[in-house]
Amino acid sequence: MSAPPSRPRRALALGAVLLGGALLTPLGVASLRRAGTEQVDAQAGDPAAATLGPTGATTEPADGGVGPEGGEASSPADGGGADLSDGGWDAGGVRFELPAWSAASRAAMYGALSAGACDGEMKHRGIPHAPARGAPLVDRPVRITGPLHGITFRGDGVAKPRSASPFDIADCRLVLALDDLAAFLATRGIAEVVHFSMHRPGPPGAVAPAKAPAKPQAGKKTPKAAGKAAKPGERAAKKPAAAPGRPNQHALGLAIDVAAFVKTDGTRLDVKAEWRGAIGAPPCGPGSEPTVATPHALELRELICAISTSGLFNVVLTPNANEAHADHFHFDIKRDAHYFLLE
Repeated sequence: MSAPPSRPRRALALGAVLLGGALLTPLGVASLRRAGTEQVDAQAGDPAAATLGPTGATTEPADGGVGPEGGEASSPADGGGADLSDGGWDAGGVRFELPAWSAASRAAMYGALSAGACDGEMKHRGIPHAPARGAPLVDRPVRITGPLHGITFRGDGVAKPRSASPFDIADCRLVLALDDLAAFLATRGIAEVVHFSMHRPGPPGAVAPAKAPAKPQAGKKTPKAAGKAAKPGERAAKKPAAAPGRPNQHALGLAIDVAAFVKTDGTRLDVKAEWRGAIGAPPCGPGSEPTVATPHALELRELICAISTSGLFNVVLTPNANEAHADHFHFDIKRDAHYFLLE
């Protein structure tokens, strides 16, 4: 394994601005020198700015922001900072840590939105989208119909662009997260996100998870024969139906598999060709060095580490996770999860 070249480490910050009662998402980028001599400006004097720190909480939120159910903005968590000083692939010996889960994190806030609040937020932001069909397990299925912050999300392979492709469908909550992601990637000179799929059909018989446990109807009694063996001459009770398959986040429209980022100058940061990692190795922090420290491999790590630290997605998987992810990054939101995962 070759040692990475000595160079300044980039630390990236994901930010949000609360304006007009809605979450808008210009995402800031801060560059820290390895010696720590360069400080990041906190945009003092701008009362409208609220920066998302490692916990995903906002600092100095304006009144009326979108909260988990479309209400007021969540209260800021203590200690939320703007810069990700240990967020680079080469954390300089500092242990890389994901943010602690918080209800104020971006993934949690979007996952908790009702369908109506999610629709309202997309419209408020002016996200180009259209309702979609063909994804029965997706709660609010839509298609992205235009660029987000100037960035095109383009399907490849099974998700080749075509109006009827089920692989380009996403739940509106994922679309909000992708809108944030696009605002960040635009600051890094990215013009296109190439993905293999967002929605993928679930297993046969799969059903969407219930939002709350089903309660028995008032006054309805359990049949007397339930659970009892049939007596001679009686018809045997039917076997209970097999439990339905559990859909993954793709079946729910809450995941995307990213194959490459294409920059404005045409440079392609291809995950399969340029990640240069090893299964089982950490994607960020000590031990995350690429097998060959090419500029593209280092840039992909900086992107992944910043995205992971932001709390924008519950799960971020890289080719270091397993062979199934050798050619893509997996990002997903889990509506009922209270954790973040990076592999």
